[in-house]
Amino acid sequence: MCRVRLAAGALCISLVVSACAQHRDNKQLYLNLPVERSHELLETPFFPQDAYQCGPASLATVLNSQGVEVSPQQLQALVYLPERKGSLQAEMLAAAAYYRRLAVRIPPSMDSLLLEMSSGNPVVVLQNLGFGPMPVWHYAVAVGYDLEKDEIYLRSGKNRRRAYRFKIFLKTWSRSNRWAMVVVSPGTVPVSATEKDYLAAASVFERRKNHDAALQAFESATRRWPDSYLAWAGTGNAAFSLARFSEAEQAYRQALRLKPDRASIMNNLALTLAERGCKQAALSVMECALNHAPDDANLAASYNEIKAFPAGPEGCQQFVCRAVGTAVSG
Repeated sequence: MCRVRLAAGALCISLVVSACAQHRDNKQLYLNLPVERSHELLETPFFPQDAYQCGPASLATVLNSQGVEVSPQQLQALVYLPERKGSLQAEMLAAAAYYRRLAVRIPPSMDSLLLEMSSGNPVVVLQNLGFGPMPVWHYAVAVGYDLEKDEIYLRSGKNRRRAYRFKIFLKTWSRSNRWAMVVVSPGTVPVSATEKDYLAAASVFERRKNHDAALQAFESATRRWPDSYLAWAGTGNAAFSLARFSEAEQAYRQALRLKPDRASIMNNLALTLAERGCKQAALSVMECALNHAPDDANLAASYNEIKAFPAGPEGCQQFVCRAVGTAVSG
């Protein structure tokens, strides 16, 4: 029997982040954060940048801090755009997946920077060092701070340790809408990460078909956000792709407990049940899915595909479908 396909779109997560987030720039508020008064990641590597190579240099810095031995030159093909003489944020976020690491955008606040550095994560930040209508975009890596001195420390350009007063740094950082990211292993969730941005990062593994890493990342998300149906759906997708059908079934059922009207997740649960030999249970799930989305051609194709499966054993866990919008898994 050929492998069946999962419904697309279960993890369509927007990467657009509002630039209108509230910022806390009062030093006294920073002093009230659950962080050390001063902290510096002294062991963070340093790669002096060549002209226009701040993107590869910054990414190499955080990847090496995560145990990945890679040089800025090796990263140029992934993130550097010669016609732009620089690197775009999308490339910076995607490139870490080539090295089985997760690049996660963090909330645009000093709180997030301080919390990440305090927890051991250097942070890539995007600054605009220009004035007026002439932007000078620059990636650097925040590696430490001192709240009493009101200073933040960066690996920047050819400077291993460039100190900025908070106020000056915030001016340059705010011009990029305070864009920042951290790089972590697939089983780690950054302390300041939001559900949306973490799942967007994890989905890069899914798109690159790195299913082991995707499973680690999504399982970590279910522990951090146990009420996230997207985290459970992502776990199911990764487990299915690894032919770990029992795990996939339980993840999809949990996703449907949280979001019982999602026909695409019913589709994936049905395909998983069919792979497990639970043909009749699978067909009942598909019938429910078609009740919710009768015009969905992908659901109809899955239903016909499952009908071609051989009959399986009895005793499979059943699925109860109630009225549209109130389906529950049994």
